[in-house]
Amino acid sequence: MHEIETKVLEVDKEKIKDKFKELGAELIQNTRLVVDWYGPKGVSVDSQSWYLRIRTTTDGKNEVSWKSLPKITGNTRHSDEVNINVSDAVLAGKLFENIGLEHYAHQEKDRISFTLKDWNFDLDQYPGMPAYLEIEGTSHEHVQEAIKLLNLENHTSVGEGERILIEKKYGLNWCDMRF
Repeated sequence: MHEIETKVLEVDKEKIKDKFKELGAELIQNTRLVVDWYGPKGVSVDSQSWYLRIRTTTDGKNEVSWKSLPKITGNTRHSDEVNINVSDAVLAGKLFENIGLEHYAHQEKDRISFTLKDWNFDLDQYPGMPAYLEIEGTSHEHVQEAIKLLNLENHTSVGEGERILIEKKYGLNWCDMRF
């Protein structure tokens, strides 16, 4: 799977939800996510060549995701991704630690997800920072089309990962974000 996305910063959650309703977007998820990150022991998060996470939703769904390092094109992020559903997040974490990986970060965030045409949208809210809208499309141009459709051209949009955004823009500790 190949992922092409951008993050539109500091959006008004209620206005975005109203706009999606007006456009006929389908609500597909409204949850609190708990995300735990794993990597090779002793390797700095800045030096990793891939990312591995376990994500759990409030309704008990668990997913393991592997992601390649991204390529940034303008304000979009391009990366390879493999997702696998698992029945037990705690057991998956123990497996990773037993094969020599270390647990290096934990986050919680609220997410409301929508689909419209062939776009995916995630409205994310971490503790201590403004909401942002992640837009996933089929190409850089396709993502820009969604920004225009939602009248978000005047907002800052970035292709950087969440860690860089959270640490550099908001000065928060990405490795430990809890409500």
